[in-house]
Amino acid sequence: MDLELTDEQAYLRSVADDLLDVRAPLSLARTFLDGDGDPSALWKALAEVGWYAVGIDDEDDGSIGLPGLCVLAASIGGHAAPSLVVDTVITSRIAAAAAGGAARARWADSFADGSVTVALAHLESTGSWNLDCIKTRALDADRYVVDGTKLDVHHAQRAGAFAVTVLTDDGPVVLLIPSDTAGVKVEPERPLDPSSGACTVRFSGVAVGSENVLAGAESVKTLLAALEVGAVVSAAEGLGAASRCLDMAVAYARQRKQYGKVIGSFQALQHLLAERHVLQETAWSTILYAAAAIDDGLEDASEASSVAKAHAARVVRQITEGAMQVFGGIAYTWEHDVHLLARRALAAERRFGDAIYHERVLGARIAARAPGTAAIDERVGSRIG
Repeated sequence: MDLELTDEQAYLRSVADDLLDVRAPLSLARTFLDGDGDPSALWKALAEVGWYAVGIDDEDDGSIGLPGLCVLAASIGGHAAPSLVVDTVITSRIAAAAAGGAARARWADSFADGSVTVALAHLESTGSWNLDCIKTRALDADRYVVDGTKLDVHHAQRAGAFAVTVLTDDGPVVLLIPSDTAGVKVEPERPLDPSSGACTVRFSGVAVGSENVLAGAESVKTLLAALEVGAVVSAAEGLGAASRCLDMAVAYARQRKQYGKVIGSFQALQHLLAERHVLQETAWSTILYAAAAIDDGLEDASEASSVAKAHAARVVRQITEGAMQVFGGIAYTWEHDVHLLARRALAAERRFGDAIYHERVLGARIAARAPGTAAIDERVGSRIG
């Protein structure tokens, strides 16, 4: 397995950075602090360049793949860009792997061309990403009738639809619910990262037909695989934001003077920055391996996903805190841009499970290998990682 970016992936990273420099400067993320952010122009540009089709198995020849989606996510994080690319692509992967012909035919093209942007609606009041913690119910008769509440649904006020995990009598199911469906109520939250547009979405007697089923109860493995993809890609997004914090700290250390010398000449800061750079590289390596392992269908793909997210989540926090130390008190002021990236980094750290969550999942998987631990293995089957 080659963990170097392909020429196509490296080109994608360059194009992504150039596009977001123009379309999503940090001033765009700052508008969300005041509650008047509008990502519509950015979303239109992303649709035009085909970002909503990146990382979908049958949309490329393997030269882009999931590592390419991680590259995009890192660039999105590095600009704190308000985006639903990751949510939409993950939903597309669920549909491609599990949906029946009618559902896939109805939605696939709309996802790929960005005409329908999708927000994942999974997290609930338990704060867990486990499938066995889903409380939102869907009664299945002629139609699915959904009742429940989802938290931290990104850009719910602007998304065209929600990919909602619900519990039925047969098991967990993923339903695609258009945002304008009767019974859907969206309430803005006050998230750590305002540019995520996070909202609480309440479903009260929301009725949809079987054509809106993206993954049925028989497709639990597909849903677990999608959440593993989310863990890896969110790790890349958080690392992208933290890495730009680090780049800004390095630039600041080269120009800020104390006692007549640039502070970058002080050994303590040199060690701090060098250590964060090493952490950044190790985290990116685990992310690329996990992404490639998922694409290649390796046996350790699930474990690699948890390793990548657990390691990257801790690294993101260490890099961000180190960068803030270099800047000193100015980093905590409203006017400075570094806190916009810190917000994105720390928010991405928790999405799809934080370090502690994935360490527990990984520990349970390792313990399940021992003889006589079938019960543990069964419980792990309902978890991501």
